Amino acid sequence: MTTFARLCGAGVVATSIACAGLTGAAYAGGFSVREQSTTFLGTSFAGSAAGGDISSMYWNAAAAAASPGCSAMSSYTLILGSSDVSADSGAFFAAPVSKSTDVGSDPTVPASYLTCQLSDKLFVGLAMNSPFGLLTKPDDVGWAGSPIAVTSKVFTTNITPTVAYKITPALTIGVGLQVEYFRLRLNHAAFAPLGQPQAGSRSFEADDWGIGATVGLLWQPLPGTSLGLGFRSAVGLDVSGAFMQGGTIAKGAFRADATAGLVLPEQITFSFRQALAPRWAVLGTVEWQNWSRLGDVSALGSGCGSTGVCEVLNLNFRDGWFFSLGAEYAWSPTLLLRGGVAYEISPIQDSTRSILLPDSNRVWLSFGASYRYSEHIIIDFAYSHIFFEDAPYCIAANVGSTHCNAGTSPGPILLRGDSDSSVDIVSVGLRYRF
Repeated sequence: MTTFARLCGAGVVATSIACAGLTGAAYAGGFSVREQSTTFLGTSFAGSAAGGDISSMYWNAAAAAASPGCSAMSSYTLILGSSDVSADSGAFFAAPVSKSTDVGSDPTVPASYLTCQLSDKLFVGLAMNSPFGLLTKPDDVGWAGSPIAVTSKVFTTNITPTVAYKITPALTIGVGLQVEYFRLRLNHAAFAPLGQPQAGSRSFEADDWGIGATVGLLWQPLPGTSLGLGFRSAVGLDVSGAFMQGGTIAKGAFRADATAGLVLPEQITFSFRQALAPRWAVLGTVEWQNWSRLGDVSALGSGCGSTGVCEVLNLNFRDGWFFSLGAEYAWSPTLLLRGGVAYEISPIQDSTRSILLPDSNRVWLSFGASYRYSEHIIIDFAYSHIFFEDAPYCIAANVGSTHCNAGTSPGPILLRGDSDSSVDIVSVGLRYRF
């Protein structure tokens, strides 16, 4: 084995674990992070739960048995995103400030996997991912929308030990335990009912640990056919931290300990992989995420007035859906090419969109390649471009909700406008078989 191979084998997992979760993104539906594998990014995640390599275990726990012996994989994904948010009317529009800004970010998303075969039928694995993330920060922090939202950040790290068992040579089941750390930070100004003075800036920073599970099934009914079904459970959290209003403590700001309960959504992924010829394979995926779990999220603290409500986020998401189709072509024994297209239905609708998260339906277009450097090492590359639909928003001063509705009169509208997003994604990965 070459020195390069030894270094890769020893460092591929350690490096990934050291970097995992350092930054977050929100360019999948809601604030989930889909970029968990260089390999499957190249097919727009078609076939992601159908095995093929060990990164499939993120979507399907049974894929921990996708490779014999012991294997490691890491991927590093750079997301180059822009979200231009502009205002065209509303009470805050009249202020003498800029009317548009870019709230996008350029985060890096790492992921790592390690699996080992203990017997003919039993496999164990470990995955480390950042399944949810959000980072929005305006280039111009004083633009017209700053009283509503300045910065938003969600950070997660998920550690998933997994066990997979081959019931028969064609049928594998798997289970895993999710141990997830979640941190939230929101900075924005309060908006009181129109006609009253605006309160000072607000911030809420909180975190918690949650527990969940993964379950999966991998079935190969015929040679060249692989069907995968995976489930990632919901993770319940009670994030606790500091709510602050009016600037800094040194300047006399109000501070209270606050807790907010939320449940991160479960997801179900079905994928297939079908060989069509010695060099060709076609892949597909359908995925559902239960984002409708997220309605209004309230931060509660004993020091926040008579009601104890410090902050309310009117999210009111719907379920998210993802559909993809892709193909792989073996150009040579050492080079595999892939491509794919996908359509994603966002959990955020026009009626519930906020500049905290200007999300919308989108189309993915991807291509990638894998190069077999040696018997032990495979190097992966992938690129995707995401085309977003137009994303209008309307923020109101309605009682109990910040969403505009049919009964909202022009007077209570704080800000109305549009957002236009575009994303390029570049990913590199390294697979090592011991």
